[in-house]
Amino acid sequence: MPRIGNVYGCLYHGLEKAEYGKMFKLGTTIFSFLAFFVLHISYAQEAFDLSDCLVYTLNNSPKLQSEKLVQQKETAEMFEQKSTFLPQIDAFVNYHNYFNDLPTYIFPQAEGSNLAGQPLAGPYPVPLGLPHNLNTGLEINQTIFDMNFFGNQPLLQHYQTYNDIKLSMAEEEVLFQVANLFYQVAVNQERLGFLDMNLKRLEKLQNIVKLQVAQGFAKQTDFNKLLVKTSNLQSNKNKLQSGIGQQVRYLKLMMGMPQDDQLHLQFDKDRLSADDFSSAQQGEILEQTMLKEQKELHQLNAKRLNADYYPKLQAYAALLFQAQRQQFNFLASNQDWYNIHQWGLKLSIPIMHGSERKTKKEISEIVDAQLTFGLEQRQEQSEVEFQNAVAALEVARTEQQSQAENVALAERVYEQCELSYEQGTMLLMDFLDSEATLRESKMIHATAMLDTRLAELKILKASGKLKELVNQ
Repeated sequence: MPRIGNVYGCLYHGLEKAEYGKMFKLGTTIFSFLAFFVLHISYAQEAFDLSDCLVYTLNNSPKLQSEKLVQQKETAEMFEQKSTFLPQIDAFVNYHNYFNDLPTYIFPQAEGSNLAGQPLAGPYPVPLGLPHNLNTGLEINQTIFDMNFFGNQPLLQHYQTYNDIKLSMAEEEVLFQVANLFYQVAVNQERLGFLDMNLKRLEKLQNIVKLQVAQGFAKQTDFNKLLVKTSNLQSNKNKLQSGIGQQVRYLKLMMGMPQDDQLHLQFDKDRLSADDFSSAQQGEILEQTMLKEQKELHQLNAKRLNADYYPKLQAYAALLFQAQRQQFNFLASNQDWYNIHQWGLKLSIPIMHGSERKTKKEISEIVDAQLTFGLEQRQEQSEVEFQNAVAALEVARTEQQSQAENVALAERVYEQCELSYEQGTMLLMDFLDSEATLRESKMIHATAMLDTRLAELKILKASGKLKELVNQ
């Protein structure tokens, strides 16, 4: 019996151990799945601050991707021009058939008489060649000297720099638009929060007034007015939500984010960057740098016009093979092929081309003057834009501070009116007026906060520091 008991005991503990192992594996699988699900949800709902949005934009913006493709195309076109100075090798095959008469060569009377072996009364026509003719070969051309070649290398370097500046300008413009829209959405979300808070207050007040109407302490008219006010506020909330949805969809489009992805924004109310802008200085904006590089490119192109006045030297070689047959049997054995190989040099010396080069030079001088004038105008314009941005920031910050004080005052007035209403010393409509004043003050403060952020963005752009927001 003890043995049997020990056997049953061992079987029981073995089964229990096996079941425990299965449960442990199942629990581990469920835990892993839940952990992955939680991590996935938390990543999907991760909030984007301004820097996150800008980094995402630089990596995914369709506009920037399109600009990069344009830049690659223009760079390839420049190297295509450079390739014209490399060896050019062409092979060719030319077959023709004289299906009627052969070509005829006319010999003068004297030579014709000799060929005919008798005196002739005039020129002597002689058919030449065979019906089937095949010419094949290889042609090689190589430029030895061309002044345009020496001007191409610095032109390629400057053109690459010019393309890089254009791409940086496109990045800056897209980042400015994304940051602008980011703050519009963020401030509208703040406004939406104000409306939600006011709706909750009004709903709570509805319950109180409804009870007062039932007990005869308030008029039905007051309750109806409260319902109308709540309905209007809810309508404003719905419109604001719709506007935020449109802005978020457009923000995703500019960032290159799929519309199905969730985008939650994290808004810093204190400031845009670590810089307080008290010592902001105007810097050289990218557009000015691009204009300078464009002027440099134009001057290099103008020098290339002078290259047309220099001689050009080109070497060429040709390996030619010719065959003539009475029948179409060029691949037949024991048939003759005639080789004609040659090489040579070709020197082109420009002498006169009408007034073409003179006209091109005059046009080049006019374009250079336009670029110089445009650069000076852009410098003056950037100075005005920077000064206006600094002035706008000062006004916006003063307005934001003033409106913040108004909000604090409106909150105190609202609390006093709420207490007075609860004590029965204030009419409902007067209390609702204080609530509307508080809401309006917060909306105006949000607008002032948005104006401040936009003014800061303009200063960063005017001082050439907009991309610093990416690394914050």
